[in-house]
Amino acid sequence: GRYTCAGCGAGYHDKFQRPAKPGICDICGGTEFKRRTDDRAETVQARLDKYNEQTAPILPYYAAKGVLRAVDGMADIDEVYRQIVKILG
Repeated sequence: GRYTCAGCGAGYHDKFQRPAKPGICDICGGTEFKRRTDDRAETVQARLDKYNEQTAPILPYYAAKGVLRAVDGMADIDEVYRQIVKILG
């Protein structure tokens, strides 16, 4: 659901961060918005399909070897960073 103002690049989201006035950028007042091709539903679905086909099947192998580590990617960015640093030692 992400999109940006074509004029100033301010970021928005269809559900979570809409402009105060529909169709008008809060920052510059622009009325033109754009979406990156990698933010389209079809692109996201294709990535998820590839993950399920190519990545998910190898996870049990690495888990069995004791080398798989998990990071909560939905956590706050600082927490994700802390988790990665801790894993890397």
